[in-house]
Amino acid sequence: VRTELQPEAGVRYAGYVAWRGMVPESDVDPSVAALFGDAVNYNVHANSHILIYPIPGLDGSVEPGKRLLNFVWYRNYLEGPELDDLLTDNTGKRRELSVPPGAVTDHHVAELRAVARARLPTQFAHVVTAVGEPFLQTIYEIEVDQMAFGRVCLLGDAAFAMRPHAAAGTAKAADDAWSLCAALEGAGDVAKALTLWEPAQLELGKKLTIRNRAVGLRSQVTNEWDPQSPEVIFGLHEPGDGA
Repeated sequence: VRTELQPEAGVRYAGYVAWRGMVPESDVDPSVAALFGDAVNYNVHANSHILIYPIPGLDGSVEPGKRLLNFVWYRNYLEGPELDDLLTDNTGKRRELSVPPGAVTDHHVAELRAVARARLPTQFAHVVTAVGEPFLQTIYEIEVDQMAFGRVCLLGDAAFAMRPHAAAGTAKAADDAWSLCAALEGAGDVAKALTLWEPAQLELGKKLTIRNRAVGLRSQVTNEWDPQSPEVIFGLHEPGDGA
C-alpha cells in the first residue's frame, strides 16, 4: 500500500545491522546473570555498541533465573558485497532484511563470536558466545511525506520505519492509532478526520526519525556517544517522556 501511495519512500540502509540472540539465564554463569538481570546494560566501543537485558522466559516467567538474557549488538557492514554476503543464508538464499535463527552461515557466526571475545568486556562476550543460534536484522529507515490520502491512511511502520534507538516504534504506532480514533470520533467524517490527524503525526514521525538517526550516528560513525546525554534516553515525543 505504501508503495502505491508513496512510491518515492524507499528503504534506506543505515549502514549497520543488529545482531541478536537470547540465552536462558540458567545457561550462563550466575555472576554474569546477576550483573545483567536488573537493567538495560550498554557497552559502547569504536563504531559499535551492544545492549544486554533480561526478557521473559519462553513460558512467560519473569522470575530471576527463569528469564532469558537478550543481546542486541549493532555492527557496521558496507552496502554491497559485504552486506550481500552477510545476508546470504546457509542455503545460499540472499535474504532481504533479516536472517533468522539457524540460517546465518557458520563463518559469520564464528566471526561474531571471535570479535565478541576480542573486543567486548568478558561478561558481554560470555552472553554473546553462549547463544546457540544468533540472528540478524538490517537497520533501515522509511520516511513518508504524506500519511493521509482521502479515506486511506498510513500509520505505524507503514508510514515511518525508524532506527530502534529510542525504543519507541510500538509507542509510535499506538500513538498514531489512538490519535486517529480521537480524530474520527471528533470529526464524524473520515476524510476530514484524516486531514486533521495527519500534521501532528507527520511531525512526530519526522522528529523521532531524526532523533534515532542522531543516536545511531554518534555510536556507529562519529564515536561521540555521551552516556549522560538525555538524547539517549528512551521515549516517544522526547527523551524520557515515558511513552
